[in-house]
Amino acid sequence: MALMLHDNIIILIIIAVVGLLALIGSHLISQRERHAHKQATRVQWLGQQAEHGISTLGILRACNCKPEIIERIETHVAGLISEMASLAPNNPLLSTLNNQKQSADRTTGTSASLNSDRAIKRASIYINHARELLTEMAQDNKLAPPIAKNYVQELHWLNVSMIATAHLTQGQKSLSLQDKPAALSHLKHAKAVLTRAMVPQHLKQERLGQIQTLLDSLEPSPQRSGGTLADNLEDYFREH
Repeated sequence: MALMLHDNIIILIIIAVVGLLALIGSHLISQRERHAHKQATRVQWLGQQAEHGISTLGILRACNCKPEIIERIETHVAGLISEMASLAPNNPLLSTLNNQKQSADRTTGTSASLNSDRAIKRASIYINHARELLTEMAQDNKLAPPIAKNYVQELHWLNVSMIATAHLTQGQKSLSLQDKPAALSHLKHAKAVLTRAMVPQHLKQERLGQIQTLLDSLEPSPQRSGGTLADNLEDYFREH
């Protein structure tokens, strides 16, 4: 009887040990799977962010952005690709990213093709993305806040200037094709963008003058008869 009891205890202990080992094994497998999933998610995010960053670099170069701003974004993109390579060195996306990076590095202002509203919108999105990245760098103490603020302001003007210049160019092209409605639409859009821009007046004055000259050639201001209240007020303010 005592022997049977002893055997049963041994069996119970063995079952308990086997069960404990099974639980430990299950936990380790589950933990490994969670780690693998977390790493895969991180790699996917890094790849997406690197792609956005590379596209941003291409747009910044195409729009003749200041080199020091491009250098900051380039360093950020290089960090993303480096981390991705350390986590998944055999990921085929790395080769694609490197090819895209080389293509973006070759982009110049003369190769910019902002000849459609869609292209202008895309460029604007990536310039704003650069502003967001610089703001995040400042928040993460990777960039001094005053420098980040200055760069963000520079990018705001770059965005405004890019949109206005693209629509001005399209307006001039429409003029050459004798398409007056399209020319008016593009020129008015360019004027509105510059007028609303919260930047010093001297930055946009020359461009506004150029646009207004073209608008006046398409829509001459009606001649007012002498002696009207408007004429008298205009003469008064000119003299005083």
